[in-house]
Amino acid sequence: MYRVVKRNQNVVDFELSKIKNAIIQAFEATEIEYAQDVIDLIALKVTADFQPKIVDGLVSVEDIQDSVEAVLSSAGYAEVAKASILDRRQRQKLREVKSTLLDHQADVDPYVNGPDGRGNGNLPGNYPRGGAVPR
Repeated sequence: MYRVVKRNQNVVDFELSKIKNAIIQAFEATEIEYAQDVIDLIALKVTADFQPKIVDGLVSVEDIQDSVEAVLSSAGYAEVAKASILDRRQRQKLREVKSTLLDHQADVDPYVNGPDGRGNGNLPGNYPRGGAVPR
């Protein structure tokens, strides 16, 4: 069986159930009724679609998602495919925001948590009583 390369470059075993769950979520987001047999068939078509993208037993999660969207569209579920695309974009934005926050946190931490854990003395509130600001 092949394995999946995730966005963080971790490699995990392929699980068809994850594709099925993603398809179900897209159907539910659009409130379009579905039968489990349809989900199973679409999931199998997805695996056939990304077969050419498997290299050395590995396929990227992005390639799988591209196949989900392509198969949904070609099967006449363009609205469901659109929901999948929008969800994918939203999750990408969340990953970017999280990454930016972590980057900023790394920049700020040295100022807030000085070497002795009390700050570095250059922040408001670290001045001597009486309010005099050293110059």
